Amino acid sequence: MGLHEQWAELDFPALLGGPLAFVSIDAQNSILDPEGVLAGEGIWVGAREQGGSLANMLRLAGALRRPGNQFLWLRYDRFVGERETGSVLDRAQYAHWNRAYRGDAARKAWEAELVADVEAIRQPADVSLVYPGWSIFAGTPIERWLAQWGIRTLVITGYHTDWCVEMAARSARELGLVPIVIGDATGTTHPLHEQTLAQINDAYAPVIDTAFALEAIAAAGAR
Repeated sequence: MGLHEQWAELDFPALLGGPLAFVSIDAQNSILDPEGVLAGEGIWVGAREQGGSLANMLRLAGALRRPGNQFLWLRYDRFVGERETGSVLDRAQYAHWNRAYRGDAARKAWEAELVADVEAIRQPADVSLVYPGWSIFAGTPIERWLAQWGIRTLVITGYHTDWCVEMAARSARELGLVPIVIGDATGTTHPLHEQTLAQINDAYAPVIDTAFALEAIAAAGAR
């Protein structure tokens, strides 16, 4: 996907030179493990291979390990509705999603854990938390933390492109932040992946690929 012309004047080396927050959404067992509850979607297939969404996410995270940058490893718990009172819509949706699921409490907790590939690079100062709604900002202190850190630029990666990734980009824009979505470090089912990236790129935030981001990071370091 090409960068939409409306974003052509942006100084990406300046934006990706930091300070920024690297945001990883739902790089967890339920989606990326072949035994996860959502394995049937097939998002995990090829994700760890060169050029795959998880491989790109980890590569980019490594390039952004610079002083002043913050790392947010966010997770969604699709079983939270069983433990916390929600709206009638929440209760109906959780019941529908999970009516055939037979995992016990430990198995359900495992579903929301970060995959081992991410745990291997996660550092003690990184933030890892479960967000309770569709938006990473709803019911979390993320907006306040960003303000305390003096950070406005978000580099967004993760899953699902058409759900939480898009919602993060849209919410960030509404909050006056600067989201940048890394298209080949996100994933969902097809053709929703391509359709959603196009919509994000058209309306909410620039969508770039990992190679473009790495070039901008390198250019920032050379300034």
